[in-house]
Amino acid sequence: MTANERGTIDSVKNSVLSSSVAGTTTILKIVREGTHVKEGDIVVELDASVLTEKVTSQRIKVTQANAALEQAKKQLEIQQQQNLSDIAAAELKLKLAKLDLEKFLKGDFEQQKNELAGQVKLAEQNLARATDSRDIVKRLAKKGYKTQADLEVEEINVNKTEIDVSVAREKLSLLQLYTYTRTLEELEANAREFERELERVKLKAQAALAQAKADLEARELTASVENAELDRLNTQVASCVMRAPQDGQVVYANPRDSRSDQPMIDEGTQVRERQAIINLPDLSSMKVVTRVHESRISLIRPGLGAWVTVDAYPDKRLRAVVEAVGSVPTATSFWNRDIKEYEVVVKIDEPSENVTNLRPGLTAGVEVLVEERPDVLIVPVQSVITVGTHHFAFVASGNRVASRELKIGLSNDRMVEIVDGIGEGDRVVMNPKTHFSTEIADLTSKFGQEKLPEPVLARRTDAPSATAKNEEKPAANGPAGNPAAPGTSEGQPGQRRGGPGGDPVAFFKRLDKNTDNNLSEDEFPEQLKSNFSTWDANGDGVVSLDEFQTARKARPVGETAIGGGGGAGG
Repeated sequence: MTANERGTIDSVKNSVLSSSVAGTTTILKIVREGTHVKEGDIVVELDASVLTEKVTSQRIKVTQANAALEQAKKQLEIQQQQNLSDIAAAELKLKLAKLDLEKFLKGDFEQQKNELAGQVKLAEQNLARATDSRDIVKRLAKKGYKTQADLEVEEINVNKTEIDVSVAREKLSLLQLYTYTRTLEELEANAREFERELERVKLKAQAALAQAKADLEARELTASVENAELDRLNTQVASCVMRAPQDGQVVYANPRDSRSDQPMIDEGTQVRERQAIINLPDLSSMKVVTRVHESRISLIRPGLGAWVTVDAYPDKRLRAVVEAVGSVPTATSFWNRDIKEYEVVVKIDEPSENVTNLRPGLTAGVEVLVEERPDVLIVPVQSVITVGTHHFAFVASGNRVASRELKIGLSNDRMVEIVDGIGEGDRVVMNPKTHFSTEIADLTSKFGQEKLPEPVLARRTDAPSATAKNEEKPAANGPAGNPAAPGTSEGQPGQRRGGPGGDPVAFFKRLDKNTDNNLSEDEFPEQLKSNFSTWDANGDGVVSLDEFQTARKARPVGETAIGGGGGAGG
């Protein structure tokens, strides 16, 4: 059992050199396509003139940013020293205020109080002496020993000392009642104020230090950004010289789609960032990248053997093995967006000398050996018709042609395995529906209403959709003048390719619902939709009548059942 697909040759180890320059730039020099280069060789030089100017301007910005950074560092050191000085001065003021308070309480006040108390006592003693002296003079004056003038002097002296006592007592009272309280309140208030001043100085120091640190951080960030930008620009300048990462052959990364508006790679071409410029394939190891329709992807798995035939070397078959099967469908064109195809990578398993002539981009056919079944009986897929759950072939025997019910096995796009119903050497009619419509109508009326089970539906879906050549040939022993020619429909045994009646033009017109002389994918027969892109040769999203007829004649068909060692394919 085999699965046949078409794909494109590519290198297993393929390095892609893409532009790393931001925006767009111009290719100044590029190695000629097809040149073999060694690892490290310069292959592309891009225009770096604009980047060089930017580097010069950026160096100025870096110098300014670094100078501002150094200034911010020094400013931070100055602020830290200033904070220490301001806090120390505030702490000293507070300490002196507390000392003044303690000095007043334990020194100045007691000293002043003792001084005033002494002055009171001294005044009282002076008053006592003056009083005694006056009394003596008074007694002497009565006896005639002192005069009245002497007595008056003594009276004056007593009055004076009484005043001195009163003043001393008043001073002591003022000190105790008012001066002490006022001075104490003033000194305590000074101490509290200097405590608050110290807190204010600390907060201001913290704020100033935080601002200096923030300025330093901002300058550091600015310097970092400017230096990073300079490094980026230098990297961009260096990226303008592109070197080969491995040995290989230079292949320009030009778009394969002729409808692409991307300019061709050459000197003077403008390229954008991340645009591929050169592919460097390692030609010693090659692979084929193909796409498999969702109806057949379950047949493919890594490790399966395969054969590869390159269109450029059709006489050479290369051994291969399935290396990878995509797990998600690949993107398709806008017109075929409903088609689900999975990418399959088939590695060519040949010595390097056998693949040296291969080049990336060559078209190749892949035949995956899904299952090998020797010694089976097979017939062309066009010779089998399906009615309900039953399969029939029209067999020529002598001058008669009769239908036989078949039991079929696996199938592919060319052959169907026959388990029972006919034998090796039997001659079967190709495309019997063309000339045996009455007999097929009887079979349809008898079996056509039966519901198809899931396994049969799966075989119908999995059948490849390669179009058989609608070639009509007369049967040697068939009904007089009746050719035994094509009669199966696309993708399933038992229905004719090309539609009822064998007239492709009539079948095409019946399918063309909107009569625009083109078949869209929605108008296409359900069993053929999986191969719509194959029929749409020019990729314009519709199938014309010419494309329809050409696709129908794409392959020749056989006439006789084949037996022996050919495996039935699927």
